Amino acid sequence: MVHSHIQHLVRGLSGVALLVLAGWSSAQDAGKTPRIAIAMFGPHPTLEQVVEGFKQELAAEGFKATYDEGNVNFDRSLAPQLLTRQAAANPTLMLTITTPMTQTARQVLASRTFPVVFAPVTDPVAAKLVPDWEHGDKLMAGVSNLPDLDATCEFIKTLLPKAKRLGIVFNPGDDSDVAFVSRLEKTVAKLGLELVKVGIDNVNDVAPRVQSLQGRADALFVPASSLLQPAGAAIASVTNRIKLPVFNSNTTQVTNHQFLAALSVDWQRIGINAGHMASEILKGKKASELAVSLPSRSDHVMKISAQRMADLGLALPPALKDCNCVVK
Repeated sequence: MVHSHIQHLVRGLSGVALLVLAGWSSAQDAGKTPRIAIAMFGPHPTLEQVVEGFKQELAAEGFKATYDEGNVNFDRSLAPQLLTRQAAANPTLMLTITTPMTQTARQVLASRTFPVVFAPVTDPVAAKLVPDWEHGDKLMAGVSNLPDLDATCEFIKTLLPKAKRLGIVFNPGDDSDVAFVSRLEKTVAKLGLELVKVGIDNVNDVAPRVQSLQGRADALFVPASSLLQPAGAAIASVTNRIKLPVFNSNTTQVTNHQFLAALSVDWQRIGINAGHMASEILKGKKASELAVSLPSRSDHVMKISAQRMADLGLALPPALKDCNCVVK
């Protein structure tokens, strides 16, 4: 029997609309033009949705911001150079995208005077960016993309009721990846699943490490890893050949039929949440006063690839018949 996590998500997801938060009433704040630096780890549709949502929310809040955007093409060694260049322009605020970029900003820009909003960072406490989930740091606050893991695992069991072993690939050198695996390990146990962990710290090792799961896992979960998400095509090449169902942490590879399914946070909503936090800071709140923003139930989306279901010989279970989530 499907747990209430899935039932609530199925009923609510198809009708969720983007929330546009009301602007503040003070006329003297409206129309301000903050200079905002956006430090991207690399170009990816998911991360670009975060930036889009961030800009959308700041505009809705009345800020006519100018932006200085850059990325390091997922090469962390180039991050200090980008961050230093952007900081030299003395921005009003900086948005850092992903855990590696935010951790580097914390180190390289330790003497800065402007605030930093991060998004998305799965576990900013484990990444030592903020002291706890209820408070930001002196000049740093932001948004987590931690999904509803109970609902995620129940979604996997609903589509694959016979699954016993769930593989997960992760970067052991990424604090957020490690923290996510630790949380997931506790969650899968409640549903009788065994987690099969495969560490990957180099993109050149993606194919052989994923191949190693053949016969050892009934499905694979790919987290929101800054190393592994850009390698989605390489993961799909192997998993589709060995008929291993893949659940992703974003919907991009599902809508293009590389992976089977995703119960994912809505990445544009993550950006909207970050934009709201930035607007609070720009209006005078201290970063240290702001709790880490966590995705709500309505901040999730569900997608299933009809092509991958057919290829794997799967049928849509009755519990998901009204999900309106199957991509043809």
